[in-house]
Amino acid sequence: MQAGKHTHTIREPFDKALKLIRRALAEADLSVVGEFDATGTFGRKAGRKSERSTILLVDCPILAFEAQALDRAARVFFPLHVFVWSEGDRTRLSTMGFVDLFDVRLPSGAAQPIGKLQARIAAALETVLTRPG
Repeated sequence: MQAGKHTHTIREPFDKALKLIRRALAEADLSVVGEFDATGTFGRKAGRKSERSTILLVDCPILAFEAQALDRAARVFFPLHVFVWSEGDRTRLSTMGFVDLFDVRLPSGAAQPIGKLQARIAAALETVLTRPG
């Protein structure tokens, strides 16, 4: 799987970084509405142990409602994905949405709420990325 256009490194082991990410999202009033264990699914190399990875499905009900009110089909673009994977003693993360995965244009009713959600996720994750180590 190719990482999204916003990929960052956290200088913490996977479990601790995942806790920090979840806490930062919750403090920003964002919901993790689903989660997939993606260990061994992407980029596995022969003869190497699979690094742990998780995909968090991040949503904001108010923004999803706003998008749906403007365009009924806009709800399919929610939630956004935060892909988190271990890389040795560090953790990497990348944010992805439907548009990043499939290179499609958002309907006009979805563009602004999706943009707001992306900005809120980025701001929440920034608190994890800039915290003193």
